[in-house]
Amino acid sequence: MKEDGTIDRKPSSLLLGAIFLISFSLITFEITLSRTLSVLLSYHYVFFVLSFALLGLGIGGIFVHFFRPGTPGGPNRLGILATFSSLFSLAVPVSTIMILRAAHIGNDQYAIIFYGLLLFAPFFLAGALLAEVYRMFPAASAKTYGVDLVGAAAGSLAVIPVLDILGGIGANFFLGVLAAMAALLFALGGWSQNKRALIMPLFSFLIVSILFGAIRMGALQLDIPIGKNPAKEIHDVLYGASFRGKIIDTKWSAFGRTDLVELRDFPDQMDIYLDGTAGSPMYRFSGDISHPGPAISKLKETFPGYFPFLSLREEEKNEALIIGPGGGRDILLALMGGVQKITAVEVNRDLVNMVEKYSGFNGGIYTNRDRVHLVVDEGRNFLKRQKGKYDLIMFSLPVTNTSRSLEGYALTENFLFTTDSIHDYWDHLTDEGRLLVVGHDDVEILRLLSISLAAFRQRGVAETQAMECLYITGSDDYLVFVLQKKPFDRKEVLFLYQAMQQMGYNPKLSYFPYIGGPLNPALTSLGRGQKTFRDVENMVRERGYDISPVSDNDPFFYKFEKGMPKSVSLVFWPSIMLLVIMGFIPLIYGKKQTHLTKPSSGKKSASHPDLLQSVVLFSMLGIGFMLMEISFIQRFVLFLGQPVLSLSVLLFSLFVGAGMGSLWSGRVPADKIKKGIAIASLSVAVMVLGYTFLLPIVFNQLLGLHLTLRLCATVFLLMPLGFGVGFPFPLGIRLLKEVGREKHIPWMWGMNGVSSVVGSTMTIILAISLGFTAAGFASAGCYLIVYFMFARFRGF
Repeated sequence: MKEDGTIDRKPSSLLLGAIFLISFSLITFEITLSRTLSVLLSYHYVFFVLSFALLGLGIGGIFVHFFRPGTPGGPNRLGILATFSSLFSLAVPVSTIMILRAAHIGNDQYAIIFYGLLLFAPFFLAGALLAEVYRMFPAASAKTYGVDLVGAAAGSLAVIPVLDILGGIGANFFLGVLAAMAALLFALGGWSQNKRALIMPLFSFLIVSILFGAIRMGALQLDIPIGKNPAKEIHDVLYGASFRGKIIDTKWSAFGRTDLVELRDFPDQMDIYLDGTAGSPMYRFSGDISHPGPAISKLKETFPGYFPFLSLREEEKNEALIIGPGGGRDILLALMGGVQKITAVEVNRDLVNMVEKYSGFNGGIYTNRDRVHLVVDEGRNFLKRQKGKYDLIMFSLPVTNTSRSLEGYALTENFLFTTDSIHDYWDHLTDEGRLLVVGHDDVEILRLLSISLAAFRQRGVAETQAMECLYITGSDDYLVFVLQKKPFDRKEVLFLYQAMQQMGYNPKLSYFPYIGGPLNPALTSLGRGQKTFRDVENMVRERGYDISPVSDNDPFFYKFEKGMPKSVSLVFWPSIMLLVIMGFIPLIYGKKQTHLTKPSSGKKSASHPDLLQSVVLFSMLGIGFMLMEISFIQRFVLFLGQPVLSLSVLLFSLFVGAGMGSLWSGRVPADKIKKGIAIASLSVAVMVLGYTFLLPIVFNQLLGLHLTLRLCATVFLLMPLGFGVGFPFPLGIRLLKEVGREKHIPWMWGMNGVSSVVGSTMTIILAISLGFTAAGFASAGCYLIVYFMFARFRGF
């Protein structure tokens, strides 16, 4: 190890290998946590806990800056890294165990705070470790940061098979083993100088290996206490007196945890849940649709999803597309309704496997039906790739607001219900085709009405005319929304109105065109032109709900509360305050020290970096990257068709490209560092702006390609962008080294970490308020700030 911070040839591979394993473990731990927490908590609490934990990365850097101000030298260098890595390896499984133990007690607000504090520890240790790495070896920042990014790329891609094989709990114990291996590599790198450095890594490796082995062999029994959270649908089924449910089968994967629940008081029905929510029933079925069994026959009378089939003519039953068939209820409804050909698109592979496994119970609804074609895909993506048209497009009780992303919020929604999706459904319906959606309550249906009327307006159809193309009815439990491409016939409407009365549906929740009387007065007035939808929207807003239309640019269908979600505000403002405090208190402290000390390099003061500009640089990089990453993930979800796959491939592409860029940045001469930062930042800003406008066009052209080709196109599109992203951070560290300010590197690392949390919450705020396009523009703005700072000012 050389004193100037470069790496000797022999320990170089050990050090870089350890950094790779730490980065691999860290990014994978972030994603596996989102899966584990999604089973325990509602998605907005997942966002809060993960964001709080991720603040630990930045605060770890600040800890090193203030409490470990002297850069370790000599034999202690790699020993310090081995110690932090060992503690991180132990913190990962220990925090997992403690969270699972705490979850058995309850999931109230105090438990959520406890989760955040527990998970803060491993991220704090990882942040301190990486801050030490960059401070110890600033001259080699191109290599260390490059390997850091490549490790993150590998982890973001490997998390899918890791979760599929090991599940959410086993994956975390496996990551502890990898982190302990990193500690051993750090210790072995300094073995010749400090032999005692191996003691703690060996201890941690032994402990986490024993724990992982015990988990795999079943000697250590750890389970996620699903159903303890009253906010989850599965809670009432498992613990309520009405159902007496029991979980009889469970599957873990990167998509989530899928549970099959047997209902002891209802032997003809089982329920399937994803992360304890999004419940879908599976019925006992004889296999003969003409004699399906009492439970299924009863659906005609009790479930409003069958109601639209009452008035369909034979020529309107040729082909149906069912998106999200779950346990098969919609398929059974369509078969009983006389539909001749059914295409069912289900995104959850584990659910499909579960239904096929229990084909003896469900009559082979997915496997033995000549009229049913099952596709495992994301519904909207599948539809956009089809050229044919359908008589019916059906959804039943869709729930998309479950956490799918490492920061917990951005991927909680998808693109099934937006103004743009209504256009897609319209374009894929026959001339008399219908969209059929069953919702949970009137707020969901009103939001659906909102986006539908917005889509009609975009097609030049007035609200009164649009209201003639739809009807709403149902019980207090479920409502059905039906939209037809042309206005409904008055005779059919009269028939449906009479059927609604005979079935005992709630008229106050219903709307039929041309009919007044006891129906919903607000919707009736809207249909007659006496009110506009803006009037209805304001009435609902007074009740505390937001039903304004949403688009692909802001696909937050299930955000019904007015204003910003509380979980986002609770993260954004404290993280902003923390960022400001972290930025200015050290600045004040640094000014006092300037009068007492000289820079370690002995260079002239004119070449010293201005610390405020350093703070701006690393803060803008953290905020700008998160704004770009999350907004681009949303764009690629619809293109690739799978939220989890989109996340993994996008992160892999960006991180690999950034890793290559970082390694390449090592070729930039010392006197060209400022210019390199400016050019790279400008390039990123231009590419982000260009992609914001061009990606929709590119996606339109490539959407029909096979998934493999679309994945290749994603990598091809994003790696150049990542290459530019990889330059500014290591160059900024090298610049601090060149001017003798390497002692501030942990501080800058801390600023970058906290600003990343600010960036993730800022993305959600911008997306909800103005759309993800605005978040992309803001990302470009962050990189342009860096460009102008280095292109125009030379005081840095």
